[in-house]
Amino acid sequence: MKYPFKNAKTHFSSPKTSKVLFAGLAAVASLGLSAGAHADGRSPGSLLLYPEFDNREGDVTVLTVTNVDSAEIDVEFMYIGVEGNNGPVNCEEFNRTETLTGMDTLTLLTRYHNPQQERGYAYVFAKEDGAPAVHNGLIGSLLVINGIDNFDYSINPVSFEGLGLDNGNGLRDLDGTEYEGAPGEILIPRFFGQGLSFASELILIGLTGGAAFHTTVDFAIYNDNEEMFSAEHTFHCWQKTRLLDISGVFANDFLKMNTNHDNDEILGASNYESGWFSLHGHMANSPTTTISSPAVYAVLVEEANSIGVSDLPFEAGQNFSGALLARSNDGTF
Repeated sequence: MKYPFKNAKTHFSSPKTSKVLFAGLAAVASLGLSAGAHADGRSPGSLLLYPEFDNREGDVTVLTVTNVDSAEIDVEFMYIGVEGNNGPVNCEEFNRTETLTGMDTLTLLTRYHNPQQERGYAYVFAKEDGAPAVHNGLIGSLLVINGIDNFDYSINPVSFEGLGLDNGNGLRDLDGTEYEGAPGEILIPRFFGQGLSFASELILIGLTGGAAFHTTVDFAIYNDNEEMFSAEHTFHCWQKTRLLDISGVFANDFLKMNTNHDNDEILGASNYESGWFSLHGHMANSPTTTISSPAVYAVLVEEANSIGVSDLPFEAGQNFSGALLARSNDGTF
């Protein structure tokens, strides 16, 4: 199944790669610094959101969940697939439950833990006696190895603190009552101009509405000289898409030749352009229901000549409409 989204196609020339820029990227990748912390740090939680798993032939995803508390806890793995072994699927769930003793850690290959699905995202939450529990002692990590294109990158999961007061709707509500809320806005501090050697991708996750909804996201894109451009993109459930499939504004040629950019930046690699962007949910639509300002999450994966680098974004504000993962057309169960 193909889902609607705006498409911008741009053709590029290929100037000589900057040794300075790629030396820096290689140093980052080799030091294993592709996953960093929020400005105020991250805390263990009761629910961990893993932005991606990829079980396709030639790819390997290594997922880790660790219990830093002394108490034993069950954890339920919920894999949300958009691609299965026999083609596209509609955000279908595949779940397993594992037990972590105090101070225990579990590392697994997702293709062996979840042989039914090829791509999507996952979340893990604490349980006691079969029910969701407040156990703010879970941390984790994710390593994605792309064997076909020969690069890898790591992403830490997004941690949500458990607060309690389960309303019994069967969903993991990011409403400030059951779990802490989702971010109101996602802030990506840098992107490289696309089209020279860069082909970066953005992971998008719809957190409001559920499997029946398509989510439209609004972008504010800035060049390196405070000039702003807007874009809009619609996806279903989960998507990993090229920046250039969202907007041609991300193209290096566009930024260099069609904006009032800073001629001296990137410092040390002036052939390359850079910028930053923010995004927030505009609308989520099912066949029967429209939800304004839905919660979303996004992670940028920067790819260049067999080097992959990723990091969790910065966040601003809060959105209390998130829930994992409704199946109904009205998004309530």
